[in-house]
Amino acid sequence: MKFGVFLNQYYTPDDEFEVTDLFEQAELMESVGFDSLALGERHVHDEGVVEPLTTLAALGARTDTLELATMAVLPALYNPLHLAEKVAMIDRLSGGRMRFGAAIGYRERELTPFGVTLDDRVPMFMESLSLLKRLWAKESVNHDGDHWQFDDVFISPRPTGEMPVWIGGHADIAIKRAAYRGNAWIASASSTTEDLERQIGVYEDSLEEFGMDRSDNDVILMRDCFVADSYEEARDTIEPYLLKLYQMYARWGQTYMDEHEVEVDYDELAEKFVLGTPEECLEKLRTYEELGVDHVVFRVQFPGQPQETTLQCLERIGEEIIPEMQP
Repeated sequence: MKFGVFLNQYYTPDDEFEVTDLFEQAELMESVGFDSLALGERHVHDEGVVEPLTTLAALGARTDTLELATMAVLPALYNPLHLAEKVAMIDRLSGGRMRFGAAIGYRERELTPFGVTLDDRVPMFMESLSLLKRLWAKESVNHDGDHWQFDDVFISPRPTGEMPVWIGGHADIAIKRAAYRGNAWIASASSTTEDLERQIGVYEDSLEEFGMDRSDNDVILMRDCFVADSYEEARDTIEPYLLKLYQMYARWGQTYMDEHEVEVDYDELAEKFVLGTPEECLEKLRTYEELGVDHVVFRVQFPGQPQETTLQCLERIGEEIIPEMQP
């Protein structure tokens, strides 16, 4: 099993977070054995957000081995030629460490300023993803689609090798799309263990249907995590910041919370957290491994959470959890 971190990207009033805090986090992560770091994409948020591609380029310059992932960008918001160039350049700058994670998006307020409607987001996602993969691989691309038209275009330089494509999604159709269109499926942080068991089955059945090798296609799971000397200490330390994030999600109309009538309540959400002592966290992680999860990406810093607390958690994961999960 591989381990990564989904880095905090929210500026919230009265907290001390600054994007340059991520440099210290990434350097520590690399030193204690993490495999990857990731950032998502957000727009038009009162809190303020970290822009992922620029930040991944900067983090790549300060690390040597960590995979650099988007989890996930919204391809519909970009001209595919421009996006392909940006992603390929981060890959070149980092020596082939870029991983392209993509999703369709769910927040209308985020899509509309870019001229994308909720109805258009899926066909635009599909068309863009097809174009991106061709631009990264081919010497010349011609395309006459519903949303973009190109005549004999290319990017140079292209990525150092085949660009891994990770696709996020919670619904069955999105999971099947990840199997057919990508190299990995990103499972939602909102998925319960019961959800995961069924969803991984959908993913693996889809891979088999499409004639693809499961060993070449990963299940990537996002999980909110905090490690301490006791479960009570972990909960007391992290709960105010963790619930702040879910309050933000509820305000933005996060799809899963609406569909499942989930309230912003710790006890209702707790089944989806990896929280407590190293032993308690390891028990959950071994369950995920048995279900078929290949790569866990933790969120360990939440809006307003101090840097020192975050660094302590990262160090404990690296020293007390990751070594126990290695072959």
